[in-house]
Amino acid sequence: MNNRIYVAIDVETTGLQSGLDEIIEVAAVTFRGREILDRFERLVRPRQSVPLKITRLTGIDPAALAQAPRFNEIGAELARFIGNRPIVGHSISFDLTMLRAQGMNFNQPVYDTFDLATLLLPQATSYKLSALAARLGIPHPDAHRALNDAEVTAQLFAELTERMLQLDLATLGEMVRLMGKIGLPLRDLFEEALRQKARNAFLEPIAVPTEPAEPQSAELPPLRPTGDARPLDLDAISAFFSPDGPFGRAFPGYEPRPPQVEMARAVAKAFNQSEPLLVEAGTGTGKSMAYLAPATLYAAQRGERVVISTNTINLQDQLYNKDIPDLQRIFATAGLPAFRAALLKGRSNYLCLKRYHELRRSENLAVEEVRALLKIQLWLPVTTSGDRTELPLVDREQAAWNKVNVSVETCTGARCPHFRECYFFRARRAAESAHVVVVNHALLIADLAAASQVLPPYDHLIIDEAHNLEDVATDQLSFNLDQAGLLKFLDDLFQTGGAQVVSGLLSELPAILTELGGGGAAGERITAAIERMRPTLIRARTAVYECFNLLTRFVQLDTESASQYDPRLRLTKGVRQRPEWQAIEQAWQNLSDMLAAIGNELAVIEEQVRELNEASGGLDDVLLRAEVLRRFATDARVRSGHVIFGDDDSICWLTYDRQRDTLTLTAAPLSVAEILQSQLFAQKQTSILASATLSIAGDFAFVKSRIGLAECDELMLDSPFDYEQQALVYIPNDIPEPNQRGYQQMIEQAIIDLALAAGGRMLALFTASNALRQTYAAIQETLEDHGIGVMAQGIDGSRRALVDRLKEFPRSVLLGTNSFWEGVDVVGDALSVLVITKLPFAVPTDPIVAARSEQFADPFSEYSVPQSILRFKQGFGRLIRSRDDRGIVVVLDRRLLTKKYGQQFLDSLPHTRVRTGPLANLPGLITRFLQAKNGGV
Repeated sequence: MNNRIYVAIDVETTGLQSGLDEIIEVAAVTFRGREILDRFERLVRPRQSVPLKITRLTGIDPAALAQAPRFNEIGAELARFIGNRPIVGHSISFDLTMLRAQGMNFNQPVYDTFDLATLLLPQATSYKLSALAARLGIPHPDAHRALNDAEVTAQLFAELTERMLQLDLATLGEMVRLMGKIGLPLRDLFEEALRQKARNAFLEPIAVPTEPAEPQSAELPPLRPTGDARPLDLDAISAFFSPDGPFGRAFPGYEPRPPQVEMARAVAKAFNQSEPLLVEAGTGTGKSMAYLAPATLYAAQRGERVVISTNTINLQDQLYNKDIPDLQRIFATAGLPAFRAALLKGRSNYLCLKRYHELRRSENLAVEEVRALLKIQLWLPVTTSGDRTELPLVDREQAAWNKVNVSVETCTGARCPHFRECYFFRARRAAESAHVVVVNHALLIADLAAASQVLPPYDHLIIDEAHNLEDVATDQLSFNLDQAGLLKFLDDLFQTGGAQVVSGLLSELPAILTELGGGGAAGERITAAIERMRPTLIRARTAVYECFNLLTRFVQLDTESASQYDPRLRLTKGVRQRPEWQAIEQAWQNLSDMLAAIGNELAVIEEQVRELNEASGGLDDVLLRAEVLRRFATDARVRSGHVIFGDDDSICWLTYDRQRDTLTLTAAPLSVAEILQSQLFAQKQTSILASATLSIAGDFAFVKSRIGLAECDELMLDSPFDYEQQALVYIPNDIPEPNQRGYQQMIEQAIIDLALAAGGRMLALFTASNALRQTYAAIQETLEDHGIGVMAQGIDGSRRALVDRLKEFPRSVLLGTNSFWEGVDVVGDALSVLVITKLPFAVPTDPIVAARSEQFADPFSEYSVPQSILRFKQGFGRLIRSRDDRGIVVVLDRRLLTKKYGQQFLDSLPHTRVRTGPLANLPGLITRFLQAKNGGV
């Protein structure tokens, strides 16, 4: 394999759009194995100016480009250098697309080191060329220059092909077999590796492909109570966080934080007294350790489990991969009782070995399914978790995961032949043996909805990022149904292809009964149920089309809905009283009656299959399918009935996607407070809810009412940061309000002026994507002319990539919406100006917002304003992330000054100086504030 000569290619461009963007540098190297044979490198003069972000990224001097040749002057030379040699590149399709746009053609084999790395390095944290080079120890001194990237790509290719030869014959054979199904270019490399391996070890059998990796440690028995019922010593908790205590001694230069100690004592008291606790802990409090230390001490001492729930993956990773291991080391050093921790995710995150092997044996595989199987094949020997986050699935491969993951519909639990090595149940057993189990809010609520069948039993609960709980609970407890879902249900029962039955439970049951010798009386009852169901299934399919056609026409005729970008029609009593709705109700009642009849017959089949399974076994899969289909028939009938006929406890709406021509029925709970109170908090001895944003002007009443925590202890802790000196809030008093003419133009000019004054170092938060995109287009050219880059969410990369770039190039402006309002940490001088373009009020026409608003006498003041304040506080918290940070928050929404609710927003912030004045004064103020060492302005 290494005797062939390849050519590695890389191009640098003005952007990522072929046809619009141009090549500014091209390089290629010929190589054999790890030996570079020859090099080609040329700058190329583009017809357009090079964006600042590209100049920063590549370091290419625009003056040098001005003297460079056009591509047509060097294209022939490049073509001769490449010749007919096989081409190698990292994400090579982009490079070849840009070269083809210049008239070049390539007929030789092409190998992508990105694709190869995702196969052979399945657990890499990043597949960027620089990250892979760092992981493999390949020198990469000048990233984003074409020649260096080409040389590193050649070395990466050599390393990966050598790793290919380390695979066993069975695995290589399976890889070649799967690749042959879709003609993957990489198949040539694996075939050559297989030939070389076979020549060197011709007696090695091509046996069963590699089995899953063994867990790193032996499984532990389930957690058992110790019988030690002593309460936690609050003074010992305080001493734990003192400079001479176990926590203080573990960190050089440790400074105790009084708010952290106060919170830790409150958490310990909540455990001792079994009282719910609501804690607002400002940024910098150290709240995760403040609840972890007493919780783990309590759990270890008593042998009782504590579940900790977070909303974001970032916090989940911080707790499980950093804070908890730190605490375990501190406990061990101090002689405190050891505790075990586990991370548990929803079952769909784990690989199902049974489904994986079934799909691998399938004859009819889609391209994305083969690609996913190839990656899983090489991931299995190294993963001990089976967690999909380890697996680098891209694009449509993600959809293929749903055919190999653990699902309620296909999981037979302990009856499965793969039960002992099952990743999900292995994680479940680890959770059953753990003192602390880390989950996310979605799984917490899923456990509630499944009557505690998901998580191991627990009596103590800590919910961090608790301000998200209502939204997550609403989402998890909602019901969605579309035409495709109903048709799939009918197909899973009985699907025909022409005159021949091709699939479905009802088509398979007669053959199963034949194998059982007819199944006796149970078999007769199953056969009778099938015959009764067949005509109903045919009518039901017609009824589904009729119902959804009526619903679609109804939504299309609704003029109010037709004007919306995301057309959702809330189904109120008024809507249901329209004459056209009566026909929909009649059609749906007809379909509902059919679903009831189908559900009844499935109940008969389920009962008889269970009887046969108990008698002879081997019918676990069939029984599970019957159970799942019967439950779907019932759920779809009952819950869609709430949507069509109305339900006082539900918010119902229709969503019509014009682009895909699909319509979805949705029902969400009008309130989650009663559900959370009765089914979650009332069932736990300890419930602790924490966040940096839970109060409105010093009052917890709004959040308590939303999540059903009426009676609880409350603790409000100020941040240890000195906001009076570190921060300043400025509200211009001479700008238009958001609904007035000139507001958007004002935002654009203000951001330009502020960015010039601060030298970039800015994050601007928006409430809508269209305003963000409009601003991006308006400010980019002007700011880049002054050496300030502009980046935007949804345009220039992922959230993590954008934040990393702001840290690397502080002379930048980052525009964000949605997820940027919380969970973004930029410590230091890279972020000095936070612009909040508009108060983050929810869209009043949103069905959930509209329905819940109607529960209040004064919906705006009692519901919309408090919600917006919590979001506003989250946004404000992006600026000051350490004791050394300094910066200004600019709010470009004059309603803070002109509306009576404005003072509530300001009263909800940490104690910070607030200034108002003309917008024109702001650039000078920013310059002076950021230059002042003592915070004076």
